[in-house]
Amino acid sequence: MFFARSMMVRAPFTATWSARRLRVALLSLTAACLASAAVAAAEMAGPVGVIQRFQDTLVSVMKQAQALGYDGRYKKLAPIITSTHDLETIARVSVGQYWSKLSDAQRDKLVDTFTRLSIATYAARFDGFSGETFSKPTLGREDDTRAMVKTTLTTSDSEKISFVYQLHKSGETWRIVNIITNGVSDLAMKRAEYTSIIEKDGFDSLITKLEQKIKQYRQEPAA
Repeated sequence: MFFARSMMVRAPFTATWSARRLRVALLSLTAACLASAAVAAAEMAGPVGVIQRFQDTLVSVMKQAQALGYDGRYKKLAPIITSTHDLETIARVSVGQYWSKLSDAQRDKLVDTFTRLSIATYAARFDGFSGETFSKPTLGREDDTRAMVKTTLTTSDSEKISFVYQLHKSGETWRIVNIITNGVSDLAMKRAEYTSIIEKDGFDSLITKLEQKIKQYRQEPAA
């Protein structure tokens, strides 16, 4: 009888203890999952994650290029380009000393036109897919506000094109400010071109030429 009464007392205690241990285990697992998700989110928001998201979107658009057409590619690429590139900074650096001489309206016009041109350029150039692949981005250098990320594009005929992305941190966000392709700085080329046009023909001429490029990209048939 004592044994039976003991079992009757122990059974509920054991069940309660097991339930408590289960709750603790579930809470620990949930905390671990949340921590892991937080780490993954932080990595994707870091410089390498920014480039990975950008490249993944490029490949996705390339694979759908014909079905999307130019306008579809433009629409798909616009959000990722504006979120991963600091287009205002790139536009400012591209006109060099002339930025300080522009009115607020002219600066707004430049940034708007440059933004549309940047998206148009990607939409026109990434117009098909033949098995191209990007290597996994790697962090080359980083400090509190600047980073360099390296990657390689392998074309369908096995040609390798190296990319070095230079990013800076504004607030908590990492964004691209320059792309060096096979050793050639895109920002340096833009600065040389844009300042030359402004010096020779003025700001309005630069805007006209950028608008002409946008129109040309829209009209060019896919290769």
